[in-house]
Amino acid sequence: MEKKPTAPEKKELAHKKDHPTRSDRGMRRSWAKRKARVNRKYRHVADQLLRVTTRPSMTGDDEITRELIRKGLTREKNKPKWGVGTLREAVEAKLASPITRRETKRQREERLSRLYIEGIIAFELDPDSAKATILKDGIRGGHARLWDFLRDHPEWQERLSAKIKQLQTAEQRPSEKARLKAEQKRKWRSSGHRLPRVVTPRGVTPPMNPSPLQSKTNAR
Repeated sequence: MEKKPTAPEKKELAHKKDHPTRSDRGMRRSWAKRKARVNRKYRHVADQLLRVTTRPSMTGDDEITRELIRKGLTREKNKPKWGVGTLREAVEAKLASPITRRETKRQREERLSRLYIEGIIAFELDPDSAKATILKDGIRGGHARLWDFLRDHPEWQERLSAKIKQLQTAEQRPSEKARLKAEQKRKWRSSGHRLPRVVTPRGVTPPMNPSPLQSKTNAR
């Protein structure tokens, strides 16, 4: 009975035997169209040069005619077919490719979580820093991913809310002091809190205000 190959053996056999195509899937349909386009362009250029060289002014000058044909009749190269190769070659080329691969949903969430956490920490230390500014722009713009992160991480939402409340209190404190001061000034300037004015006739000396000690002696 033939021995059943193991998983590593199957993988090694697939790397040797499988030959995936290196071109895109639309190559089979687009190759004929691109080839026809290149040939059509070449025919148009050839017809245009033929009209130029058959003019009466150009007849008899074979050197100029040959130079025009040499410079003008150049066929455009079509995109070559890449052919096929082994699966091992395709895997090695893909691993060695410097092209950034598309990140998964989990990788994107982890990257954004790190970004938001760094932004909140920077906002607590210095609200005017670059990372804190990016975070504030996201809050003002109502970025959905930021609000999803805050909803899923209430501890970071509490820290952010506490810092925002602290900054709002610090901003409101000077204006509150100015408002109380203006209100106090307006209160003492009103007529209800002014002392009555004593009017004395001419030639009469107004009585002096007794001192507190004299008031107590008179009361006794």
